[in-house]
Amino acid sequence: FVIHGAAMFHTSLYLADMRSFLDMAAERVPKRGELTISERVEEIRLDEVVYQYPGTEEPAVDGVSLTLHRGEILAIVGENGSGKSTLAKLITGILLADKGRVLWDSTDLADTRPDSVWSRTALVPQNFACWPLRARENITLGQPKTFDDGPVWAAVDAVGMRKAVEKLPKQLDTLLAKELFGGAELSGGQWQRLACGRALYRQTPLLILDEPTSQMDPRGEHQIFLEIKRIAAERMTIVVTHQLENTRLADRILVMRDGRIIEQGRYDELAYGSGLFAELLALAKDR
Repeated sequence: FVIHGAAMFHTSLYLADMRSFLDMAAERVPKRGELTISERVEEIRLDEVVYQYPGTEEPAVDGVSLTLHRGEILAIVGENGSGKSTLAKLITGILLADKGRVLWDSTDLADTRPDSVWSRTALVPQNFACWPLRARENITLGQPKTFDDGPVWAAVDAVGMRKAVEKLPKQLDTLLAKELFGGAELSGGQWQRLACGRALYRQTPLLILDEPTSQMDPRGEHQIFLEIKRIAAERMTIVVTHQLENTRLADRILVMRDGRIIEQGRYDELAYGSGLFAELLALAKDR
């Protein structure tokens, strides 16, 4: 009893630090407006957007202009540090541009309530969360509580996880934390599929997948990209990837270097050109 009481007191000190940090962050975070984003978004436009991380000498994104339309699949490729993930964060409003504007149907994200943007965005980041919750909550997290498992199973099927979930001790009710009693663990690729399922379950106007298949086997990777293609008509889809062959499904490919877009076009145009995309593709095939 004494040991657990001491542990609770020790942990409460970290909670106090967390509350202090959140209060400080609320004061220092850039102020945003109160506008809202409509449920159906037709276009996202970036006008000469620049973003530089504090303490760095060069912008991570430097003067990027881009227009994305509903129904379009956009692939963003480039070498490490070229600004791909930063560009995705600017499009979603996680980061606000230092210069230029990011417009969702003519509404500037700098003047918009963050929750209004994020509720219309589904993002699978490179470092996604593996929540120690039941399999069901790992799909529905962040959405209104539901007692209908139909859409949950649909998301599981979309990422090819039905067999894996059905093998779990309690299927959707299985706690995905092996260290806890009755819990189970997934492989890295299965966790990645589940993170993609969480994004697909949201059914938002914007879907962004940042290296969504880096830990998957070829079958799982193929399944994900087939699903992306199937649902693309009703949303804007952005895929950030180093797997250049996967960009064949994109309507347009952006090639970035040093925070700038240096090439753009369809796969066949870039693959048989003389630019960076063709060079990286040749290196990938030579491995």
